[in-house]
Amino acid sequence: MKDGVHMDFVLADMINMSELKNLMESFYFISGVSCYVKDNEGEVFNVTPQKYIHIFDKLGDYKKEDYILSEIKNKWKIGIFKGYGNLVYIGIPITINEEHTATIFLSPVFLEKSDKDCFKVKFQEFNFDEEKYKFVMKNVPVISKKYIEKITQFFYYGLILVQKTGNGFITDSNKKLNQSYIELFSIYEQLCASEQKLRYKYDEIKKLAYYDQLTDLPNWNFFKKEVEKRIEKNSGDNFSIFQIDLNNFKNINDIFGYEYGDKLLRKTGEVLSQLHLGMVARMGGSEFLILKNGCGSRQDLKNEAQCIIDTISGLWNIDGTETLISVNIGITVYPRDGQEVTTLLRNADIALNRTKLVGKNSYKLFEKSMYNEILKKVEMEKELRKAIKNNEFILYYQPQVNMENTKVVGFEALIRWNSPKLGWVMPLEFINLAEETGLIIPIGEWVLKTACTQNKMWKDNGYSYDFISINVSPIQLKEDNFVYMVKKVLDETGLKPEYLEIEITESVVMESLEGNLKVINELKSIGVKVALDDFGSGYSSLNYLKNIPINTLKIDKTFIDGICSDYYEGIITEEIIKLAHRMKLEVVAEGVEAEDQLESLKDKNCNKIQGYYFGKPMPSEDIEDFLKKQL
Repeated sequence: MKDGVHMDFVLADMINMSELKNLMESFYFISGVSCYVKDNEGEVFNVTPQKYIHIFDKLGDYKKEDYILSEIKNKWKIGIFKGYGNLVYIGIPITINEEHTATIFLSPVFLEKSDKDCFKVKFQEFNFDEEKYKFVMKNVPVISKKYIEKITQFFYYGLILVQKTGNGFITDSNKKLNQSYIELFSIYEQLCASEQKLRYKYDEIKKLAYYDQLTDLPNWNFFKKEVEKRIEKNSGDNFSIFQIDLNNFKNINDIFGYEYGDKLLRKTGEVLSQLHLGMVARMGGSEFLILKNGCGSRQDLKNEAQCIIDTISGLWNIDGTETLISVNIGITVYPRDGQEVTTLLRNADIALNRTKLVGKNSYKLFEKSMYNEILKKVEMEKELRKAIKNNEFILYYQPQVNMENTKVVGFEALIRWNSPKLGWVMPLEFINLAEETGLIIPIGEWVLKTACTQNKMWKDNGYSYDFISINVSPIQLKEDNFVYMVKKVLDETGLKPEYLEIEITESVVMESLEGNLKVINELKSIGVKVALDDFGSGYSSLNYLKNIPINTLKIDKTFIDGICSDYYEGIITEEIIKLAHRMKLEVVAEGVEAEDQLESLKDKNCNKIQGYYFGKPMPSEDIEDFLKKQL
């Protein structure tokens, strides 16, 4: 082959060679791929740099042109020869009047990926130096299969534009079209590059949307979609969801710092993944999810939950710092527990929350009764709010009796709820809910106002007793304005402070001893009496007892129940009474129901008793009849 030889007059007559040169040079500047034209007679017209282009013939690719021409002949569109080391040679036919007149041969390119290292040994055989090798390899572009189609379109439309008219020259309009096409192709290349950038950005956004940045695990969104896919398949296969929560994670962050907490979360994700139970995702905070194919028996699920607990819980050492880890796990099963993703995730969360009532390192399988209890709780909260608004509460009063003369010397105010929808609801059924929801604040204030109003009325009527006791919730004690609220109610009702006793349970006092001592002292300073309720059921610390400025000690019913049947409980009760008397405290025994209990307490010099033996809690009108008899 001779470079630079004039081509057959047939091609020169039909193609404007100057425009063809411009077209091929434009392609070279756009793509970095050089090319040459060869007509059917074997004459070559070289228009772009061809330095080192024939070096690759020595690699055994010298038959490329024949192969490409046979491809074009058979397919009549484009010829491709796959050579050594992932090299590709491309030939594009020049067709005039539906006849293959010549071929544009492109310099070799790598398809999809470069495989340059395999050439190094080959080139050394030809005594190529390092610089020449690097130069040759640097000038071999890497293209995609899609790009081959773009190249074909470029030359297809370009060759139409460079064909001569019947008068033997290219028209001005064709020149303009040619230039426009080149410009459009350049713009097209820029758009392709922009598309790649946008796709990269899209992939980044998608990762942010579906993967947790801290652990690189799938996040809640991804997990939810995966569950939805499995449900949509409707294949009838079971699967289970484990929701796992690290306990006291906030404390870990507070003590060791957020960086340590982040490392702990990453390590937890790795450990859960290594169990190979199923897809692991981070739900957020300190919670993880596992989507497990199949669920086996209930025992299988329990075994797997215990395996997670055994693996995660214990002493962890991260960067030389040790911390004790415990977990809780909630489990739900498809389709037994639900057939919608929101239902299943809700059920797993319900089961998880239930485990926290049991204690750390525990698990629960979801049961329908758990959901029913929540529904009942939600319904009760709704009715409880209505009760506050509609004044559905009633105060009952239980007498406290002096042991010496069996006279009524006080009352304990006890709340009752008569709901139009739920009927009579006892305190044990709604007080905890009121505390959880904060509704205990308005309820407690209502109790105080109602009891003080009734107390003032009875005192004005001349009834003889010492005071009325009112139970106070720990939520109320934590309110900054609690003592102020007590003062305000006393002022509004006109009740003297000494006629009011506030009962605080032993366990509540110990929860926040310093703060509660401050409240007790403030109550004592305005003249209100304070009783320590349920003594013996909580801490029962005699050391703390000496520091609590109370007036009355109320012995818990559990001691009274066994005072006659259990020798040691009898001894303990007697010693409590003796100790209280030495500390100048009044003693009230709660839950007295039998004659033998009464006699035993009398022998032990208990001051007062309260219980069914003398009277059940009664509405105010019944108490008034009770008081009239004592006049």
